[in-house]
Amino acid sequence: MIRRPPVYLLIIYLSLSGCIGTDIIEDMIDEALVINTRITGIKVGETVIYKATYFDNVGEPMPAEIGWTSSNESVITINNKGEATALAVGNANIVASHKDLLDEIGVEAGDETVEDDTERKATLTTTSSYPLVGTAILRKDNGELFLDLLDDFSTTSDLPGLYVYLTNNVSNVSGAVGIGKVVKFTGAQTYPIPGNPGLYDFNYILFYCKPFAVPVGNGKWE
Repeated sequence: MIRRPPVYLLIIYLSLSGCIGTDIIEDMIDEALVINTRITGIKVGETVIYKATYFDNVGEPMPAEIGWTSSNESVITINNKGEATALAVGNANIVASHKDLLDEIGVEAGDETVEDDTERKATLTTTSSYPLVGTAILRKDNGELFLDLLDDFSTTSDLPGLYVYLTNNVSNVSGAVGIGKVVKFTGAQTYPIPGNPGLYDFNYILFYCKPFAVPVGNGKWE
């Protein structure tokens, strides 16, 4: 005789399968190269060091030989160590390369050295059956990194154990920085980010249903 599971177990299973069904099986993403140093101005006569990170096809940072070039060597030169020197007033693009990947940043040589961008913004969208919308800001403040969820942030309290991460792969939290459990499901809130990563070390914010190990929503940092 075939014994069927009690009805209440079937109800529990069906109620959870919506969350489980949002899991992303495919973990592979495009490889990427990101210039981490966001210096957009170099004082003539000074030298600064640019750094870049190569991310593999699961979003993990990996050692890599980075090539460096300048689009205008009469204005700014750069060697294979990423050391850029401003020679004359003007503009140039600093280009990082690895394999067939490129990233670049526009730099002005002039009267002062300038580090641009103290914050980045992301528009949040759901990737599951659960609602999740809003705007997130990743910002530097006195050398520390913070996450702000703005007034338009909204999700549902039905999510059991909703956590937020910085990541380069929105399929999972491997290699991600855990920021913490979401403490409010609507409205503005701020979270300090542990470990003090760089502003450009991660490309995405990820909301994750931790008890069931599935992504719920995300946003790409601009």
